[in-house]
Amino acid sequence: MLVTFRVKDTHTTLHSRPAEITALELAALTRRLHSSNATLDVDEGEFGVAPLNFEINANAMSMASFTACFDHRAEIIAVVEEAQFLGRTLRVTHLGRLSPIMIEVSEHIALARDLMMGPDLAAKLLFALGRDNAEAGEIALESLRELLQEPRIYDAFAAAKIAPLYDSLTYLAFTDCGEQAPVLEWAP
Repeated sequence: MLVTFRVKDTHTTLHSRPAEITALELAALTRRLHSSNATLDVDEGEFGVAPLNFEINANAMSMASFTACFDHRAEIIAVVEEAQFLGRTLRVTHLGRLSPIMIEVSEHIALARDLMMGPDLAAKLLFALGRDNAEAGEIALESLRELLQEPRIYDAFAAAKIAPLYDSLTYLAFTDCGEQAPVLEWAP
């Protein structure tokens, strides 16, 4: 099982509310996303061509392209606009046959790519950061930046022979997230 390290923000207050979309609007959105070669982050167990639960970088298409899929509905424009402004992903969810299809601003920062690795490598990375175990957890990006600037941390990465991961982690830690307060979260 892979361990995923992902930058997310759960503290910033969102001004938009999740909006309900129709199946036809979802079909228009996925058709447009596929034609623009946008990368969909599809939930596990979803069919990649016609997913019902996925995330997409809000900046994958222009605002005009997004809103054309939704007949220029104001509540959806608000969601897309806020996600684009914050550099977040958009989350589309459909929990079941009788539940509505929803679109909302996700917690995930779109500018920072996910790091995925096996549990042994993740345990080495976390140990180099001074963490005892590879259980799910999080660290504020600001704290991670400060930690990565300490010479002993780089030495721990080098001693564990995972120095390239130090560079990848540094790249994530110094992602400009504006005025948001993101964390690096990891979970199997």
